[in-house]
Amino acid sequence: MKLGDLPLGVLAGLFGLIVILEAASFPEMAGMAYGPEFFPTIIGVGFCLCGLVLIAGDLRARLSGAVQPLFMPEAWLGSRKALLRLAAVLGTVIAFVLLVKPLGFILTLALLLFFLLRSLAAGWLISFALALGLPFLLHFCFTGLLRVPLPRGLVETLLF
Repeated sequence: MKLGDLPLGVLAGLFGLIVILEAASFPEMAGMAYGPEFFPTIIGVGFCLCGLVLIAGDLRARLSGAVQPLFMPEAWLGSRKALLRLAAVLGTVIAFVLLVKPLGFILTLALLLFFLLRSLAAGWLISFALALGLPFLLHFCFTGLLRVPLPRGLVETLLF
């Protein structure tokens, strides 16, 4: 489904407002001119402005007589295979959120990455290689380079 400019503009504006409101709830940093809310607020304002541009463009087109539909169904929506792949992507994201704390980052990412790659018709070898290597690489980047703590699981407890 393809959205027209009007619903996309409304969604972008609402998302921008949510980001701004959430950023306003961040705690202030003592002695700093700019707090943690500064950059998210800029991003939120950018989304609001983009939403306004989309809405204005749609309204200008409607006033000139060129009416575009709000929702346009895409041809792939009739394909069972495409819908199953979409469900696999959404299911993988939900499963990651639910499983990452109990299983840990590396094991969860390895299992779900292998499942997702196979669901999207990647070959066995590339799916297996990426599922084995990418979680360790990302774990190193986040924990070693960026110092971001990731949920520990069985694999992390045994290796690190």
